[in-house]
Amino acid sequence: MWVRRLYTAPGTGQLLGMDSRARLMPAGMQRMIQARDQLCRTPWCDAPIRHHDHVVPWRDAGATSELNGQGLCEACNLAKETEGWHAQRIPGPRHTVETTTPTGHTYVSTAPALPGTPPAMEQADEPLEPLSVFEQALGRIDFIYRQAA
Repeated sequence: MWVRRLYTAPGTGQLLGMDSRARLMPAGMQRMIQARDQLCRTPWCDAPIRHHDHVVPWRDAGATSELNGQGLCEACNLAKETEGWHAQRIPGPRHTVETTTPTGHTYVSTAPALPGTPPAMEQADEPLEPLSVFEQALGRIDFIYRQAA
């Protein structure tokens, strides 16, 4: 006998997902990850996705799920399997993965906004100074890198 968790929508009981005992991601899950990630999720790489792999490896009890999946190019997927690499999901409104390299450098990759959804708003670490009249004018012409107030 085995037990599999089923995830349902509150109120309606509609089946939304279930635990997978498989190591390989099913074709439907791969298509969903492909649509979400669009390109290799390694922050410095924009290659086409060739592998759909676990953020937390399956051998380390990582779930075979959309939340624990990411699209990678072949080179980045092979590199992350070498010793010293570590990846983990970061909770947030969009799928975000934090990757630590063998040198200890940490990089964060957030999936792009899907068509028809608003882009993620980045929060500044410290409050921005009020914009000058000149900066506000540039903001209206869309040259400024900060949003005009």
